[in-house]
Amino acid sequence: MRIKDIPMNTKDITINDSNYLKLLHNEDYYRHIFKKTEKIISVVFYILNNTETDKRSETHIGNIAGKAHFAHENALRSLEVKLANSKEVLEQFAQALVALDSTLRISSASGVIAQDVLYAVTAEIDTVLRGLSQYITSDTNMSAMLSTQAAGTAMGGNVAAKPSSASQRKSAQGSTEAITKPSNSPDRRTRIRTILEAKGEATIKDISEIITECSEKTVQRELNAMIEDNVVKRQGERRWSKYSVA
Repeated sequence: MRIKDIPMNTKDITINDSNYLKLLHNEDYYRHIFKKTEKIISVVFYILNNTETDKRSETHIGNIAGKAHFAHENALRSLEVKLANSKEVLEQFAQALVALDSTLRISSASGVIAQDVLYAVTAEIDTVLRGLSQYITSDTNMSAMLSTQAAGTAMGGNVAAKPSSASQRKSAQGSTEAITKPSNSPDRRTRIRTILEAKGEATIKDISEIITECSEKTVQRELNAMIEDNVVKRQGERRWSKYSVA
């Protein structure tokens, strides 16, 4: 098949054409793997920019920055990979994230990165790694995933399958939280506070784009409780509200 024969509209993709479907066109991968990685890298560089530099920390900061750049480069590279032959690229992407995670832990042990900041960032990295593991499959599982995604796309739906009812969505969300939340993850409020400290101020949507294993309503409930405890303050009303550390 020549390049010009490859279908450009994902709605026209059939099972036979599914080998040409790139991860860029996979809505679930783009939103929950690539964009989440992008947010993590942004937070890491914000932390580095606000870390006091001295002889002791300079090497650690440089190492973290290098690993963060490399992880982002691998994330960008993965978008251009076709699903059928993505395993090697995704494994390299996962290794880059593991290297970033390890470098952050070493820097925390050296006193350069605060422990609560480490927990918040590494918990999000762990979530991405768990999501990546679903794409790094055997050829048999990949073929089944390709067929499912191509069939769903040909019907005009999203690439990722969606629960058909409210009860199913609720059940699926509960299962996702159980799977993606690391067993050693810090309290959700600690993670929210760390994000607010890193960004200065943020909306519920901003926080939900980083902490993806729960809904925006759950984040809002946590924020309201933190406001009552005088840990967080709010500016603005409703959808325009921004939150910061009190």
